[in-house]
Amino acid sequence: MAVISYKKEGETYWKIYINLRSKINPTIRVQKLLIGFTSREKAESEDRKFTIELAHRLGRVENQGATWESVIDRWEHEKRTYPSKAYVLTTIMDHSALLRNWTRPWLNRIASELNRGDGRDILRMAEKSDKKVGFLKHLKITINVVYNWGIEERLIVGVQNSPVHGLDVGKEKEDTLPEILTLAEIRTLLTTARDHDHAWYPIWAMALLTGMRSGELHSLLWTDIEMVSEEIGRAQENLPADKRRYGMIRCTKTWNTRTKTIGPTKGGYWRSVPISGELYWLLREQRAKTGNQERVLPHFWEWDKGEQARVFRAFCLGAGLKSIKFHTLRACFATQLISDGVAPTRVMKIGGWKDIKTMQRYIRMAGIDEAGATEGLKFLPSDEAVMGHVVNLFDFRGKR
Repeated sequence: MAVISYKKEGETYWKIYINLRSKINPTIRVQKLLIGFTSREKAESEDRKFTIELAHRLGRVENQGATWESVIDRWEHEKRTYPSKAYVLTTIMDHSALLRNWTRPWLNRIASELNRGDGRDILRMAEKSDKKVGFLKHLKITINVVYNWGIEERLIVGVQNSPVHGLDVGKEKEDTLPEILTLAEIRTLLTTARDHDHAWYPIWAMALLTGMRSGELHSLLWTDIEMVSEEIGRAQENLPADKRRYGMIRCTKTWNTRTKTIGPTKGGYWRSVPISGELYWLLREQRAKTGNQERVLPHFWEWDKGEQARVFRAFCLGAGLKSIKFHTLRACFATQLISDGVAPTRVMKIGGWKDIKTMQRYIRMAGIDEAGATEGLKFLPSDEAVMGHVVNLFDFRGKR
């Protein structure tokens, strides 16, 4: 509280400014500014009056809880202050931006007053913006996460569930095949890139041979790779495929194009990627080119800025292939391994997948569960059965 004098057109006036902040929740505060008092006594009298009034208002607001915007602010601050594997910086930024953008009508409202009708309004707004079911599910999950956190932290009082709890967003339709390259198209892609000495060839080849994400390849150093000597590498070619050991890549970090920093992998844990024979000789060739450089792969400004998909799409179209994004190379890696009979659990471990639903999609694309299932169906007549119904021409003539 403050009573302050000021001058206006040569006359002395007084103004009062009251600012009360909650001791229970520091994000809640009430303010009042009044000007134009001609005497200090009058200003002090009004100051006492409005201080009592604002204190009552603050108490009512405290009982209602924080605004939705305050809940988002506190959640973001908490997660930034105490980072975890589940919430890396980019995930926190994405969640916060998503809520500020798509729940904007809620921001200045008391969070505890939001109900299922408000939740439906937000989901309908997103649906009218042509957002797919997958986005609606993501939005709903994010609202639930932050709102439930607010309940646990006593920022939201008097309610037990979020405004979108239990709301149905429909079922995602898979009426089109995911973008993917066939084995023949993969070979065409790499052959064309190599024949034209394309600068991105080693990057695309390594993406297909390792299943590593773009940021993981970008941050890959030679110290992350353990390879056998060239002599041992040549000797491996004489061994059965399941006995060959060329080395291992330790995938421990990733380049973040948004923060321009190197951090942990998307899953938050390191993993090992086995080196195949083709990858071994590609790495040997790359080692000879890079010399004493720390980085395994060449870096380009498009890659630094996260525009690798644009470069890749342009090349695919020029090579007469379907236009796909860079990240699809990871799907190609998984699908081809599963088609070759590698267990999906091993593929998940190598590629760093945690979501079994994603792997189920690759299994369907590979068709391994369906392969041979219809082989037992014998409906069409065999040659012997057909010949059994053919009339012998000589018998027919004799009977005539």
